[in-house]
Amino acid sequence: MRRGRRLPVLLLVVALAATGCTSDGAGTDAVGSTDPSSPARPAAQHAEPPAPFRAATTEAPPGYVLAQCSDLRRQDKNSGLAVRFLVPPGYHATDRDGASCGFGAGFGTEFYVGFDPRTTLKSDKETTVDPFEDEGGDDSVSDISYVADTPVYGRHRGERLDYYCYCDGQDLDERSVQARGVRLSWTTPHGQQRRHEAAYDVVTASMALVRSDRSTCRSRGRTTLFRPPIPQTESIDNYSAACHLYLRPGRNALQRYAELELRPRTTLAERAAVLRQRKHVAGVRYEPGAATLGGQPADRLVWVMVREKPGQYGEPAGRWRAVTVGTADAWATWTAPPSRWRTESKDAQRFFDSIRP
Repeated sequence: MRRGRRLPVLLLVVALAATGCTSDGAGTDAVGSTDPSSPARPAAQHAEPPAPFRAATTEAPPGYVLAQCSDLRRQDKNSGLAVRFLVPPGYHATDRDGASCGFGAGFGTEFYVGFDPRTTLKSDKETTVDPFEDEGGDDSVSDISYVADTPVYGRHRGERLDYYCYCDGQDLDERSVQARGVRLSWTTPHGQQRRHEAAYDVVTASMALVRSDRSTCRSRGRTTLFRPPIPQTESIDNYSAACHLYLRPGRNALQRYAELELRPRTTLAERAAVLRQRKHVAGVRYEPGAATLGGQPADRLVWVMVREKPGQYGEPAGRWRAVTVGTADAWATWTAPPSRWRTESKDAQRFFDSIRP
């Protein structure tokens, strides 16, 4: 990966073991399950996951949406924690993996949130930023500023690192803050940070670390809560109108995934009719009222993808069985080779049951 995909992103990769992200935070998250008198922990390497903490404020200004980024790491590394915060208007979820998630609002305007970092900002400054100061050309940095003890998330004090970066031909101002085991990396076009300062203040004041295994999907202006299947989920992408979960072995297995779509624009019966016309689809079966989604009655659609040889876009050869359960409010899909359904059917059902459309 080039440093040009923003140094804050590189800092996250260096510092985090990984993430899953979302919006809205209902369920068993227990925002208040912290000791408010506990001192801010240094962001040094630690064996135990960080302790939960409360947000400085829970008030959401107009247009802001509550988001939650949960731990997607495998069970032997899963902390059972999620970071919760407000997302400013105009920002949309992008990618989520391990223990971090990203949001973007256009050219050079983005931020990443992650928890349980394994390094301090001071050490990242020394190893990842300082060596490229005023080197000239692409990926050169300057105007480096580091503060070791400063307000970060409300009353919680921690580190702050600012610098200018000429990254991949873009003039960017970068800021990273870290406290209580949570890191925020904030990117704005050079000279425009003041325009985004109010949004930055809201995000940092709303930051909290909670006990939760839940994430949310937001699409078409709606947010729903669900549990990403662990340890199968490698990462989550928001694209089109769906939240797409890459199931292990991951992105190379194009026909192995889970997906959640809100406010579908057709019915499952109409979807079945479309699938029956497709060359590589067989065994289409539409079953009204045969399933449940989030404990509510739902329709079920089953089909099998069949390819004798790889497709032109890298679709693998073989057979994949897909099941979609849906209501008028949401569809949820799980796909896997037929042989894996014997072991994953319960995982798929738990995924369907966890959705609250």
